Amino acid sequence: MIPHLNTERLKLIWHMTWPQVIMLFCQFVIGITDVWAGGRISPEVQASIGLIAQCQMVFMALAIAAVSGAVAAISQSLGAGNELRAHRYVGLVLLAGTGIGILIAALAFLWRDPFLRLVQTPDDMMPLAQLFFTAYLWTLPAQYILTIAAAIFRAAKQVLLPLYVTLGVCILNCVGDLGFGLGWWGLPNYGAAGIAWATFVSTGFGAILMVMLLYRERLFTKASLPVWRWVRVGSPYLFKVAGPAFGTSFLWQSGYLVLFAITASLPFNNISALAGLATGFRVEAILFLPAVAFNMTASVLVGHALGEGNPGEAKRIILTVLGVACSGMSLVGILLWPWRMELAGLLAPDPVVQAETAKYLTFNILAVPFTVASVVLAGSLNGAGATVYPMVSFSVATWCVRLPFAWLFGHIVWQDANGVYAALLISQIVMSTSLLWVVLRCDWMRFAMSSRAFHH
Repeated sequence: MIPHLNTERLKLIWHMTWPQVIMLFCQFVIGITDVWAGGRISPEVQASIGLIAQCQMVFMALAIAAVSGAVAAISQSLGAGNELRAHRYVGLVLLAGTGIGILIAALAFLWRDPFLRLVQTPDDMMPLAQLFFTAYLWTLPAQYILTIAAAIFRAAKQVLLPLYVTLGVCILNCVGDLGFGLGWWGLPNYGAAGIAWATFVSTGFGAILMVMLLYRERLFTKASLPVWRWVRVGSPYLFKVAGPAFGTSFLWQSGYLVLFAITASLPFNNISALAGLATGFRVEAILFLPAVAFNMTASVLVGHALGEGNPGEAKRIILTVLGVACSGMSLVGILLWPWRMELAGLLAPDPVVQAETAKYLTFNILAVPFTVASVVLAGSLNGAGATVYPMVSFSVATWCVRLPFAWLFGHIVWQDANGVYAALLISQIVMSTSLLWVVLRCDWMRFAMSSRAFHH
C-alpha cells in the first residue's frame, strides 16, 4: 500500500501532521474535560453534554463544508502560485461562514424545545439539555470562525499558529470547567451552568485571536474582500466542493443524532447506554487524533500537488499517508486493547456507565483500521475537490447500513447497546472499502481547479 518512501515527502507529511495532532489533542481535552466534569456532577449532566455536543456538530455542518471548500480552493490556488485568488477565497469563506453561523444560531434558538424533543431527549434530562443547548448556540458563530480560520492557516501550510490558539482555548475551558463547574481553587461553583458557559468564553477568545492572527500574517487583507464580479466567477468552484461536503457533514452528524435517539430509546438501560455512548465518543476521540491530523495533511498536500499540476504526486501522497496512518493507528489499538475498562473508568465514575463505555471501546478498537482509512481517504478526496465521493460513501454507510442495523440489533436482536456498537463497526468496513475503490479506480482528479481559471 505504501509507495516508494520518498524522504522529502515523509518529512513534509511529518511537518504538517505533528502540530495538528497536538491541536486536536487540545480539542480532545476540551471535550473530555466537559464530560469528566459533568460526570462528577451527575450521569444526567454527562449524558446531556454528549447529546448537545452532537447537536452542535449538526449545526457545524456548514462550517465543515466551508472548510472543505476553503482547503481545496486555497491550497490549489497557492500550489498554482495564484496568491490573489487564494486571498479572495479566504475573505469569501471567512465572511460567509461567520454570517451563516450567526443565522443558524438564531434560528435554532427559536426552535430549541421542538428540536430537543425531536432527538428524543428524556424528560428528566430536558432542563439540563436546554441549558447546554442555549450556551452552545451562543458559542456557534465563534466556533465557525475558529474552525474556518484554522483551515485557512492549514491550507497555507502554517500549522503552528492555530496550535497556539487552540492551546489557549483549551487552558481557558479547562479552568472554567473545573473552577466554575466544580468549584475548584475556591472559585464559585455554578455546576452545569459553569461547564456550559466556560465553552462560550474560551471559544470566543479563540475566535477573536484567530482573526487577529490572520490579519497579522496577511492572509486576510484588503484583497480578501472580493468584488462582486469575482464572487460570481470564483464562488461556483467553492460551492461545487462545499455542497457535497455539507451533504456529507449534515447526513453524517444527523445520522449520529438518530443513533443517539436509537440509543436513548433502547428497551433496557437507556440512560446508562446514552451516557456510555457519549463517554465512549470522547475516549474514542484520542484514538483517532492522528488519523484526523493525517486527514488534514493529506487534504492540503493533495491540493497543492494538483495546483502544481502534479497528479502523480497527489496519488503517491494519498497512498503514503494511508499506509502510515493505518499501520500506526492499528498498533495503537492493539496496545490499548487490554486497557479498555481502565480507559472507560477515567471518564465514567458510575460503574454501569463504565461498563457501557468499555463495550463501546471493544467494537471501536476492532474498527480502527477501517475508520482510519475512511478518515484519510475522505480528506484526500476533499483536497482534490472530489467531495461528492465521500458524500455518497458516508451517506450510504450511515443511512443504509449503520442506522438500520443499529435499530435491528439494538431494539430487536440484542435489545441493548451492543447492537448499536456492532452496527458502527459494520458501517466503517463498508465506508473504507468503498473510498479505497474510488481512489484506485475512479477519475477523482478531474474535480481540481484548472490552473488557468480565475487569474483576476
